[in-house]
Amino acid sequence: MRTAHRFTATAALACAAALGLTACSASGPFPDLSGSEVADKSVDALRGASSLTVSGKVWDGGKPLEMNMVVSKTGDCRGTIAGQEGSFELIRNSEFVFIKADEPFYRSQMKDLPKDQADAAVKQLAGHWLKSKATEADSKELSALCDLNDLLKEFDESKGAKKGEVTTVGGHKALTLTTKTTEGTETLLVATEGKPYLLKASTTGKEPAEVAFSDFDKPVQAEAPTGKDVIDADAMN
Repeated sequence: MRTAHRFTATAALACAAALGLTACSASGPFPDLSGSEVADKSVDALRGASSLTVSGKVWDGGKPLEMNMVVSKTGDCRGTIAGQEGSFELIRNSEFVFIKADEPFYRSQMKDLPKDQADAAVKQLAGHWLKSKATEADSKELSALCDLNDLLKEFDESKGAKKGEVTTVGGHKALTLTTKTTEGTETLLVATEGKPYLLKASTTGKEPAEVAFSDFDKPVQAEAPTGKDVIDADAMN
């Protein structure tokens, strides 16, 4: 993993001499850590939260998606995903996955079906909660959106991150970290007070993205929908 630059005894003595034997120490938040170490610490802090909300815009398969997901370590989650091919609401608990999608979403999924079949399926499903077991193959793909570790994997490498100014995110003071990549610049904003959570991350380039993390350790409301608007996927087979 990455290592931070540490003062040697010679460097410390030289610093003291230059300042007339006054105290010599780094200034700013996280003075004993490099930018990369602060980045690692902020992601570790997110992984330590029992739950959090992640919201913003990301890219998937070359297409932009807006997301607002409340996820937890237990796998319970609830949120919305919206893109060029429609939008859907998702709820996941320990047993089931529920998805309620709009007509454009289902149209995009069924574009290879004959029109009459697609029309019938869209009429049946759009605007209703489709319930499936969390262990089903299709459900597992949706469940990936509820996997906190999976969501944070892309932030595991911040080699070369440089410390910048202190700014604010949602009223919280945050240290700016920037990393130059082959595609652009990655910017992380890390809380400087309390737990060092990563509060916001953005990237520039062909597929710019920006996500924010908030509402740490708040309960996830993942109660299963009930009533006539729920369609059991097993009953359709």
